[in-house]
Amino acid sequence: MDQRQYPQYPQQPGGPYPPYVQQPGMEYPPYPPYGGQGSAAPPYGGPVYGQGGGPVPPRAPQYVYQTPGSMPGVPGGKPPRRRRNRAPLVAVLLCLGLAATVFLAGEAFDALRSGGAARRRPTPGEVPSFTIEDLPEDADGGLSTVEIAKTVGPSVVCINVYEPGSISIAGSGSGIILNEDGFIVTNAHVVEGSSAVTVLLDDGRELDAWIVGSDTRTDLAVVKITADGLAPASFGDSDILQVGERAVAIGNAAGQLSGTVTQGIISGLNREISMQAGNSVVTMNLIQTSAAINPGNSGGALVNRFGQVIGINSAKLNSSMFEGIGFAIPSADAQPVVEDLIAYGYVKDRVALGVMVIALSPVTGPANDLPSQGLYISSVEDYSDLNNHDITVGDVILTADGVTLETTSDLLDVLETHKPGETVRLEIQKRGSGNVVTVDAVLAESRSN
Repeated sequence: MDQRQYPQYPQQPGGPYPPYVQQPGMEYPPYPPYGGQGSAAPPYGGPVYGQGGGPVPPRAPQYVYQTPGSMPGVPGGKPPRRRRNRAPLVAVLLCLGLAATVFLAGEAFDALRSGGAARRRPTPGEVPSFTIEDLPEDADGGLSTVEIAKTVGPSVVCINVYEPGSISIAGSGSGIILNEDGFIVTNAHVVEGSSAVTVLLDDGRELDAWIVGSDTRTDLAVVKITADGLAPASFGDSDILQVGERAVAIGNAAGQLSGTVTQGIISGLNREISMQAGNSVVTMNLIQTSAAINPGNSGGALVNRFGQVIGINSAKLNSSMFEGIGFAIPSADAQPVVEDLIAYGYVKDRVALGVMVIALSPVTGPANDLPSQGLYISSVEDYSDLNNHDITVGDVILTADGVTLETTSDLLDVLETHKPGETVRLEIQKRGSGNVVTVDAVLAESRSN
């Protein structure tokens, strides 16, 4: 039996079916769990080609996070996760055809995964800095790959995660030691949904860790351990990278091959990549590299020729037609996010409109007696100021601050120009009557992950 969980769409006016929106071909990969085996299956929501006897067009490339998890229903894999209510990513929870709400556990830092003792969050003055170093002046051509592996290897750890009610490892990823205090940066998708986290150090020690903060929008998270003799990584400036530079990836390949080193080059910069993150689509500007990024490498280090970490490995192009296309989060982009996660557990000063929406198209809109473009509201959170303006499920947001909204990214772009407490002017078509109303909605602060 197929145990995958499919999204529940709201009932549409004018017909029994929700607006169908073809999904981008990006999702979490169906990799086997730590030490286990699994097999891939086509992602739900992807385009279906070749109906009948006609030609079959090629599928679009899939960008996937590199987590050694398994498909539900595959022997040896982890059971399907129960659907959970979650709080908005930034301003709205947006996804093309899928919508989800993500709630931040504000106590994440205090929920110690070992011993039950709470840990005090550092005050802003105590927050350890995420320091980006200049290039060494006397490095000449840089270090050999062997020297890089010896220098950076001890700074890269294996992260094992456990799901509620389970004593078996549900998945594994990688992390990078930030400082001697035990803060470790990894990917948000590595620790998402975990009930417990452990860290395996290069010297063989396995330690309990707790989640300091997580941010799905940037796919970054911070965990913390208590240990002596840690080897913090040196971080370099990703803003000065050049295409063609040598790059080395270090991580926990396949969930059990810790310390795996692969080499390539910087293949591209500022690649705008959209990926499925749970039930939401996030878009990030990433470093492209030809260094192999395998399942389990998520959260590992992408290193320049001087032994400086210039990226946090996150995703790869998942297709049999392509090889050597991986992506990493630039160190310069990670710096402010990581510092906020350590200080607050979330990224400060992001706004939340408090709705979930589905993008309409000239096909899906008219087929459901809806506009041919705009964002269909599928849910309104209790805290949203839209509740004070009689905005409900089924209404369609047409514009924001005068910008016509065709995609969910259009709304995000507008909202990111605002701060909490400011207002955004929305034109909204009311369900049923078709009347268009103008609403000045006050934006809340998003404390979601």
